[in-house]
Amino acid sequence: MKNRTFVSIFLVAIVVCGCKEPAPRADHVVYLCFDAMSAIGIQRAETPNFNRMIENGAVSLHTRCGLPSNSSPNWMTIASAAPFEMTGVLDNGVTPRTGTVVPALKNEIGFFPTIFESVREQRPDAKIYFFGDTSWPCNMYGMSAFDVVVPELGKRQHLTPDEAFRKAADAFVEDKPELMFIGIGTPDHEGHTWGHESRGYFDCLHHMDELVGGFVKKLEENGLMKNTVIIITADHGGINYAHGGSTMAELEVPVIMYGGPVTKGKVMEHANMNYDTPATVAGLLGVELPWECHGKFLKEAFEPATDVCYVPVPLIQPFRGTVPDGGKVSITADAEGAEIFYTLDGSQPTCESTKYDGPFGIERTCTVSAVAYKNGNYGMTASNFLYAALPEGKAAVHYALYRNVYDEVLPDFSRLGKPAAEGYISAFSLEDVPFSANEDDFAIVFTSKMRVKEAGVYKFELSSDDGSKLFIDGKCIADNDGSHTLQTRYGFAELQPGLHNIRIDYFEDCEGQYLYLNYGLDGKPLRPFFPDELEK
Repeated sequence: MKNRTFVSIFLVAIVVCGCKEPAPRADHVVYLCFDAMSAIGIQRAETPNFNRMIENGAVSLHTRCGLPSNSSPNWMTIASAAPFEMTGVLDNGVTPRTGTVVPALKNEIGFFPTIFESVREQRPDAKIYFFGDTSWPCNMYGMSAFDVVVPELGKRQHLTPDEAFRKAADAFVEDKPELMFIGIGTPDHEGHTWGHESRGYFDCLHHMDELVGGFVKKLEENGLMKNTVIIITADHGGINYAHGGSTMAELEVPVIMYGGPVTKGKVMEHANMNYDTPATVAGLLGVELPWECHGKFLKEAFEPATDVCYVPVPLIQPFRGTVPDGGKVSITADAEGAEIFYTLDGSQPTCESTKYDGPFGIERTCTVSAVAYKNGNYGMTASNFLYAALPEGKAAVHYALYRNVYDEVLPDFSRLGKPAAEGYISAFSLEDVPFSANEDDFAIVFTSKMRVKEAGVYKFELSSDDGSKLFIDGKCIADNDGSHTLQTRYGFAELQPGLHNIRIDYFEDCEGQYLYLNYGLDGKPLRPFFPDELEK
């Protein structure tokens, strides 16, 4: 009898302990998606409203988009909770007729179904609204799932982000839809125009922050945030003037969650994928997604907060290139009360390093590394390789710039005639070459002599957007030719001590402009050339 009682109690204990916590739910979800708003971008920009939402909500800075980091595939993924291999949208411009991969599921227009369609099927009485500064993602979405679409389909309308947010806020207060999707493409345009490390891009993110802040304020003033969760994310990030590559600046996007049952002050430490975010939207509304969707619910955002707090990465300016004679290096961090510490030798800064107390000059070429420190937490480290201004006549890299080069591969420079501009600069980069930020269709030849002090096999890392080739003593070492977004190629050369001829051919087709060269003995860390390693 005693044994049977023990077994009964044991089985009850198993049942009780096996019960799952009820899944977090929300009456309303606002899903805000921005084109090309990178995780590192919102940290560098001034975003007081995002910061307030992070402090009182949850944040992930390590959510990754799919590769390639282009718009259409990732806009499809953040609407469907499925990876590219399932949606069949592998790159920009894919349609059901042109796609090489058949979608694992198809909706009425031949694309993979979105979470909006799942909400419509399982909650037919729910109100689902779409707002955006343009309606361009609509060609991939089953738009019949929405009760309201602004701007209207088929009218080629374009709203400013300000208009889109104003209309969305008014509609939410008046109608209280269960799900509202807001898609804003403006940051992508600014990134392509000014560069993702530029003041223009950061100002754009600051303005997006203002618009979100106004939207949230209106909901709070009307008592609508208690049972509403706002989720903010992006399709991809960016680097230089473009995206599409595999750098972390392009791959990592933010996820900010605010309101309802979201844990206040929760920093999500696990890495996620961008298809997890829409799965969380669906989960909050109690909607199940098809088996073919791979997204998981971001339960970490609802778990108890730890002592880890949000500390953004510092912004070091200038971002790259030469600090002019008399110029200063400035470091900022968008975190009230944070201290900044930096080093000039490439080492990892800590709170024992030099404390930043204002702009400073540099006397020699160096790597400036900085961290922000707050409440016992360090943010990510920022590192900029900066050249000190050289005395007149000491710059050793000769450039020859040719304009009106309309090719999708490197041209035959011997046929281009006299260059439009030429001179000497400090490095193999585009920073000090005289062309405009938005200029396309040009080519450059960089030449110098590299001084090798130690014999051995040297590894070269050539990154460019668009094409480039590296030659050492006339031999092609790294071939990165062709019209493409930022990509990197590697090459090796066995070199003896002494001077060796070095040349880089580069061309810019359209949009992104980038060139960078790192090198070092094979097996050791790679870095750019220092001025004393180059001669005319």
